Amino acid sequence: MRTLSKNKQKMKYALWQEDIIIYEKDENGDIIYIPVDGEMVPVEASRKSGYREPIDFVANISTSGSGDATEAEWGIDKSDYNALIVANKGEFPFDEQTLIFHHSEPKFDEYGALKPESADYHIIAIRPSLNQVRYILKENVK
Repeated sequence: MRTLSKNKQKMKYALWQEDIIIYEKDENGDIIYIPVDGEMVPVEASRKSGYREPIDFVANISTSGSGDATEAEWGIDKSDYNALIVANKGEFPFDEQTLIFHHSEPKFDEYGALKPESADYHIIAIRPSLNQVRYILKENVK
């Protein structure tokens, strides 16, 4: 069975990235650019690991934490998770490091990097079936 559009809610997700470029900024917080071969190129300050810019998406999310028989078969007790996202197989590029913003807006530090603690949930398990995937979410403590 496919997920119904009327059951989907607007959310955001952020994927983990190994190599994020941090650019130098001036006193106003604007990125500094220098001319290189006739093009204006931003000045790179450093690189680090972190989360990419959050992306909007819609999906079926259940925050009831029902813990029905299917989750028990997978070895997940209802106290182990706070929400489920059910999506069509291959619809999203989620992995077990993905952050989900359901009600909260993403927050960023002074360098423009995403603060992971601002997310509502993180994915703790991915359970595929024939046509759908269940993403099991744990609420972030704020």
